[in-house]
Amino acid sequence: MPTDHVVTMLRAAPPHRAVNALLAMPRDRVERLLGAMDGRLIARLLTAADPARRATLAGHLGDVRLGGELALLPPAEAAAVLAVLPDTRAVPLLGRFGPDQLGEVLDAMPGAARERLAAALDPLRGAELRRTAYEKRVIETLRRTGAGLQWVPGDEGSHLLTRALHRLFGISICHVEVPVLPVTALDAARRAFAGHGVRGLLVVTNAGAGGHTVAAGGAPALVVTWNPGDNDGVLGRSLVRLAG
Repeated sequence: MPTDHVVTMLRAAPPHRAVNALLAMPRDRVERLLGAMDGRLIARLLTAADPARRATLAGHLGDVRLGGELALLPPAEAAAVLAVLPDTRAVPLLGRFGPDQLGEVLDAMPGAARERLAAALDPLRGAELRRTAYEKRVIETLRRTGAGLQWVPGDEGSHLLTRALHRLFGISICHVEVPVLPVTALDAARRAFAGHGVRGLLVVTNAGAGGHTVAAGGAPALVVTWNPGDNDGVLGRSLVRLAG
């Protein structure tokens, strides 16, 4: 029977039955069929298989192929596959995702799998993941306060512009892996907004150093410590205080 016909039949069958039928075939036939499948069908088979068959099926798929297919899936479907793979396979595959995708995939995993795999990531990737997740939460919170946001043009950092009371202000998001926000982070924030005519600067950080005002090239800058467990009003009131 032609390969495409068999793939169609496997797609129509209940996933656990499709896995059993596929793995009952000769190895070269299995690999031809997998080569003709899309990532969504492969994901369905991997998540439906019992651990032994899942390991066998994953063994037919190289990391390049599996990683490429997972990257095309919605985060929830990619997460379902990665959560059931052994850590020795899942962690390198997670390393192929960019920071934003990685955060979305981990967020979509069950809690135990998310914690296990996040802990197994390279420390630098872990720090990048925490920074990206923090920035996302800050931006979501600011938008819920009604703040209109835009990224600073041409800037590669975490710096945004917003308008309040008809004046332009800068917002710098500084997630750091140390207890106290370094002075160098404030200097970087000042440089990022130089030439943009901001009337003040709000520095949002996970570290200590909040609640006080510092000079920022002639414009006031308010440094606020905020964590995802804090309510939206903390950042909303900070903008009002800066603009006032």
